[in-house]
Amino acid sequence: MISKTNMMTPPLVMRKVLLSLGSNLGCRKENLRACINQLEDSKTVNILGASSLYESSPMYNLYQSDFINCVVEIETRLKSLELLAYTQLIEKNIGRKENLDRNQARKIDIDILTYGNEAINQKGLIIPHPRIRERKFVLVPLFELKGNISIPGYVEKIEDLIKELDKNSDKIRQCKNKINEKNLSYSS
Repeated sequence: MISKTNMMTPPLVMRKVLLSLGSNLGCRKENLRACINQLEDSKTVNILGASSLYESSPMYNLYQSDFINCVVEIETRLKSLELLAYTQLIEKNIGRKENLDRNQARKIDIDILTYGNEAINQKGLIIPHPRIRERKFVLVPLFELKGNISIPGYVEKIEDLIKELDKNSDKIRQCKNKINEKNLSYSS
């Protein structure tokens, strides 16, 4: 005989996730604020912390405006593909246009950097993010937020990855505005 406890579905595990947020169209800081507000208002996501804001030059398509970036740590019970769909919905809500060309200007871009300690390679989703080690605009705020950690699947720590990039990498500067972790609003 099957007991009721065996019939219950197991609870989904909470995963800590690191997200990179970026914007280079419109009011960039307001776009990031709208993104953080939508994450904060979700019943499926808890925000654990956020880095300062950083302004960075575009990397791949140089003929566009500079980006404002930050890294946010969340916890969620969403599965990885569900989280991807949710972040894409937020991008759409904020006004990101679907375009076929990569590396174009956008109001908001949300990249899933890590998903717990998992390595994921599914259609449309690779975690850790495949270009994390070449992006100073990700590594510097990530170092600020989490310290000198290792990214799942990498031997090097973040500080070592940043040092590798220092010689010929994108330009990055910390903004005057920071995200206050208590209420995630901007302070001067």
